[in-house]
Amino acid sequence: MNKNRTPLTDPIEWPRDGWRDRLAISVDAAKIIAEQLDLRDAPPNVTLAVDADLTAGGKELVFRLRLSGRVTQTCVVTLDAIETELDESFIRRFREGDFHNELEVKIAATDGDIATLNEDLEAWPRSVDERPSLLDFVIEHLGLVLDPFPRKQGTEADPTLLQDPVDQPEIMSPFAALAALKPNSED
Repeated sequence: MNKNRTPLTDPIEWPRDGWRDRLAISVDAAKIIAEQLDLRDAPPNVTLAVDADLTAGGKELVFRLRLSGRVTQTCVVTLDAIETELDESFIRRFREGDFHNELEVKIAATDGDIATLNEDLEAWPRSVDERPSLLDFVIEHLGLVLDPFPRKQGTEADPTLLQDPVDQPEIMSPFAALAALKPNSED
């Protein structure tokens, strides 16, 4: 077990050195993910590989993260379960203290990383209450990669559901039906 291991839900502390770990998403964390992302079920087998490095003389913290496993969403047309297999890599970069958001080009030949703009470099929150957890990274990234309106392959919505009622004069809206029942005030 890594002595620097950070629990998935605790705010991350600025480390003294880099660390690596592979974390299984706990049942409680999986429930939080399902609730936040409106998943059908809590994902049972998601893991997160973490490689945290300090760079720039200890002033930058770079997280290289790999998320793998399976999540289940609900088809918006049929309400059937849709399983999505995950194998996602992403990076989060933080800078301790003040920094200038200037154009920067760095090429790390050893791992092939190319950072072109500091737009992905975030200031490290000073308050513990504002600091992210690894679970925050997982939820944020899943929110970006999962389809917000998943559809089972080969299914289509009923075309009448996609039409604006104004374009369907033969179908009266409930409010128009109520207005038709109201006695005419000119009589």
